[in-house]
Amino acid sequence: MNENIINNSSINKIKETMKIKNINNNQLSQLTGLDKSTISKLLNNKQKININYLEKFSIALDIPLQELMELEGYSFQNKEIQEKIEFNPTFDNLDDMMKFTSFIDCEGLESNIEKELNKYEKYLETDEAKNLIEEKFTKKIESIGFTGVLIDKLNELYEIYLFNKCEVKEWILIGSVLLYFIIPTDIIPDFIFPIGFLDDMIAVKLVMDKLK
Repeated sequence: MNENIINNSSINKIKETMKIKNINNNQLSQLTGLDKSTISKLLNNKQKININYLEKFSIALDIPLQELMELEGYSFQNKEIQEKIEFNPTFDNLDDMMKFTSFIDCEGLESNIEKELNKYEKYLETDEAKNLIEEKFTKKIESIGFTGVLIDKLNELYEIYLFNKCEVKEWILIGSVLLYFIIPTDIIPDFIFPIGFLDDMIAVKLVMDKLK
């Protein structure tokens, strides 16, 4: 994420769990793979906590990642979905994926994604951006190793983009989401599987809404 506000609630939850499990900073460092100085800074609110750290604390302390995310201001609006949610990117159809993204109210997340898409729209004026899409898209698809409606939709958009089967404005919109998918960003890193693709889903949704 571009900006992560330090939230005492998530830190308090981590500290509380450490106390219950009788885990000290050194042990937490070993469990998370984070160095002791980083652990100390995070627990003392001297360093911003981001989703990378939340994921590590979630695994190490057996705290649901969703709970830590909510304490950082990410709300999951629908209780029924909240109980079932697994952040699974392999939805059966596009409607399910669109519905899924609408249940998530991540403060600032959609705005940050929108800014990135706008930036990539301008970047598409360069040959470098066009070459990047043609060179990297297929490799990125192959590297992530899963299938589903998100990948199907991205492949469909890539074909439209590649063969220029749309008007210029639509072509630029499609190109922007392809660049968003290809270029690593700090919003939600892809290696935090599977929630790393949540922002890609939202990016696709934003572009699809505009295309409509």
